[in-house]
Amino acid sequence: MKTKIKIEQEVEIKTIRIEVAVRYEEDDIPNSFPLRQGDMWRADVDVDTGRITGWPAGQTGEMHMKVCDEGTYTLFDQHGNQIAKHENDYVPHGIVPGIYGDYIELKINADGIITNWPKKPNADDFFV
Repeated sequence: MKTKIKIEQEVEIKTIRIEVAVRYEEDDIPNSFPLRQGDMWRADVDVDTGRITGWPAGQTGEMHMKVCDEGTYTLFDQHGNQIAKHENDYVPHGIVPGIYGDYIELKINADGIITNWPKKPNADDFFV
């Protein structure tokens, strides 16, 4: 007989990929906002530092987007292996700044660091 079992193990989460649809065009974020690709905004963020991979040096930005339950959030380990993924889901606020599960609010400095990133990110929402 074959069956699948869940095995609990400790992993080091290194990165979260945030992928959200731009719902309200320029009212959400300008077309020229870094990492916006058409009607999507996608960023890989170091969970320990809040640094966005590929953010243009010297550029600052703020994002206040209503994404509701349409975002995709993926956790990766230090080797790039996918650990967990939430598709078409509310914002996991233990790890992504915002309010009420519907909004993402990011303040990004010239070094590509999200300055309102949680001091102690919590990914528990991915594992309930």
